[in-house]
Amino acid sequence: MGTTQRGLLKGPKFNGKHTTLIAAAERIVVALRDDPRVTKIIIGMITSRRGRTTTLKAVPINAGLRITITSPQNVQELYVYTGDVQGVQTTLEELRVS
Repeated sequence: MGTTQRGLLKGPKFNGKHTTLIAAAERIVVALRDDPRVTKIIIGMITSRRGRTTTLKAVPINAGLRITITSPQNVQELYVYTGDVQGVQTTLEELRVS
């Protein structure tokens, strides 16, 4: 599973019971935490899977985006509240390229 840096999930943008991130999600959460367009980040459960790829999928929902991060052994969903869905999706695309 994952281990989260101390202090990464502190602040007004985070709530909920799940406080563990998979390694592939940490870079994305740091970028979203520092983005002023994002008002809240909800971290979902981690589920196991088999595979070899790491993918990032962002789907618009009523309040913002549902982000699914798939790593070779795990899958995790994040729910991001934002008023600027297109802007946040552009940021995610830039993260995917780098």
